[in-house]
Amino acid sequence: MATREEYIEKLEAQLKEWNSKLDELEQKADQESQELKGKWQEKAKSLKAKRRKLSDKLDKIKDSGEDTFEKIKEDTEILWGDLKDGFSDVKAIFQEE
Repeated sequence: MATREEYIEKLEAQLKEWNSKLDELEQKADQESQELKGKWQEKAKSLKAKRRKLSDKLDKIKDSGEDTFEKIKEDTEILWGDLKDGFSDVKAIFQEE
């Protein structure tokens, strides 16, 4: 099991990667059809909201003690999965074109 510090590092790295991927997808969407742009904007809004929530959870984990960390970690894992699924959905949109 990862320690609190290892978990924070892992989450920070994943958020950084997802931020980069969002920027990359945004640029790609700008070069696509209006229909795809519309689909992208809808998904991007959801992804950005989930990313913001995950970032907020990360801040709470950083400020928490070991007891609270375990409780927050459960919620964080759910958000992490949702965001990961969201990126899979976005990839499918770009592959449709």
